[in-house]
Amino acid sequence: MTPRSTSTAALDQRLVQGLVPRLRIFRDVPAATLPPLIRQCWVVVAPRGTTLLKRGARLPGIFGLGYGSVKLSLRGPDGEERVLQLVSAGQTFGEPKALLGRASRSEAIALTDSKLVVIPAAAIFQLMDRDPRFARTMTLALAERALELLAEVESAMQRGAQRLARYLDALPESGDGNGHSRVRLPMSKTLVAARLGVKKETLSRLLRQFAADGLIEVSRREIAILDRERLAGLSSGPAHSA
Repeated sequence: MTPRSTSTAALDQRLVQGLVPRLRIFRDVPAATLPPLIRQCWVVVAPRGTTLLKRGARLPGIFGLGYGSVKLSLRGPDGEERVLQLVSAGQTFGEPKALLGRASRSEAIALTDSKLVVIPAAAIFQLMDRDPRFARTMTLALAERALELLAEVESAMQRGAQRLARYLDALPESGDGNGHSRVRLPMSKTLVAARLGVKKETLSRLLRQFAADGLIEVSRREIAILDRERLAGLSSGPAHSA
């Protein structure tokens, strides 16, 4: 092994050791019980645009994102894409399919240069056998995934304006100094449109309509929420047509 590969392996090991204990699914696991699992993990380097997972492929394990950004999406027969989730550093994906050994119905693509840790299903099952608290946490994580899927189905039944209002209302916010909250779109408008299941032109029209109605002000990907109460009401009430 060359000095460079030795150095790379050491960096990968530090990433695994630093990331795994911080992942949500391991939040109740004593650190002393994690080394056997950590030794079975490996690192995947994914430059921007890398397809990490193709539809129909079996997952090698649960993915934990060390840094970067990954999108999970479905593509219809007509080629239209629906973004299911934007995965950020410190989050995991692939739990149900990895644990069931089922083929993926979605694809995963790195939006930026990324590094991921793969936690094999066998290591997860071994830890569940050893630690009932982890088994409980894993069960709750899968239950949360089921609720998220239900929310996706509910969202798909809403009009485009309702979906956009709900999406904006859920984004992390910060103050803008003028008494308004400010949010930032975490991805391009093209991807946001795909995430909401609308065309990019429809998204642009809805943003303009929201601005004209005094709900928001838009500056590229920065959005000031001018009327949070009306926005929240729109997400669950009668909506503009899309």
